Amino acid sequence: MVNTRIDNDKGADIVPLIGIPRKWANPTLKCYSFIFLGYTIWVTYQEFGTAAKTFKAKLAFLVPHLGAFSVFEAITIIAFIQVWDIIMYLTNKFKTDIEKIRATSEARGRAEGKAEGKAEGKAEGKAEGKAEAYQVWADWYHRQENAKARGIPFDEPPPSLNGDKTKE
Repeated sequence: MVNTRIDNDKGADIVPLIGIPRKWANPTLKCYSFIFLGYTIWVTYQEFGTAAKTFKAKLAFLVPHLGAFSVFEAITIIAFIQVWDIIMYLTNKFKTDIEKIRATSEARGRAEGKAEGKAEGKAEGKAEGKAEAYQVWADWYHRQENAKARGIPFDEPPPSLNGDKTKE
């Protein structure tokens, strides 16, 4: 299971102050830097593209503007990572739960299959026994009819009376 902040009881893998997992600190910093650099270039281009203000006025607008954006960006990225951390935790939890349910279902299915197999085996055994008994009676009956047709006395008892269950 992935060691996420929610899974971690000790909190050792958490970056202090910002509260994100240590393994995500590098990608977070790269993402933050890329967004901040792109926004800085865009705002600077927009601000210095206008000729109405002096350089000092443009700089006075740009610094607090970028400062506020950096705070907003940091909060947004940290919130995104916290939500992502929760999503990863829940995904892992659901995977584990699904694996448990699947294992339980497979065990139950195997048990039901064995029970059905035993029941089918008993039913087949009974059917084979009945067919075998019928065959023994049919053979006895044919021998009796053949003997009557030839005029030979037939003194063989029926299969159930002579103790034979099968006639080989």
